[in-house]
Amino acid sequence: LAQDHFGSNQLLEKGTMAIVKSEDKPMVEDPSSLSYAQMSQLKLYESELWKKACRNSAYLIKEIHYNTFAREWRCVWSEDDDKRSLTELQRVLEEVALPALRRVQGVLSVQRVVCGCNKEFKVISKLALDAFEDWSGMQFYPEEELVRRWHGIEGVSKIEVETYTLEPVFGPGK
Repeated sequence: LAQDHFGSNQLLEKGTMAIVKSEDKPMVEDPSSLSYAQMSQLKLYESELWKKACRNSAYLIKEIHYNTFAREWRCVWSEDDDKRSLTELQRVLEEVALPALRRVQGVLSVQRVVCGCNKEFKVISKLALDAFEDWSGMQFYPEEELVRRWHGIEGVSKIEVETYTLEPVFGPGK
């Protein structure tokens, strides 16, 4: 039995993960002491807070905690024809992936990574654990269409998908 940083006890066994909920704590002890402008700012901040701090978290092992999953779609592009494959990958991202991902409930962020040295193009979608589970039930829509379109681009190779955990360890997201 181990105690997590939220103060709840849970059994952590090798190869298992545990989902825990953080305690709801008020941002301000006495909201009546705030001005109208301060109250408006607080309400706006609280309405966006879920995007910054996921309420569910899990453990791979006692020392490895995470609160988000990421789905990565990646491939290798070619320098041929003035990097035409890279241009086409960006077009598919803008026309297929982004409009669909904007409609997926619980998406925290979508990042595009382009490596000029290794000629890699990656799209990383980050979601909270519960939202990710829902999205996986939809076969990570629009993944199938995106991969199909990438296969049709001349000069694109090594198309892969991967799921992994994300947990900030330093910086503003921590």
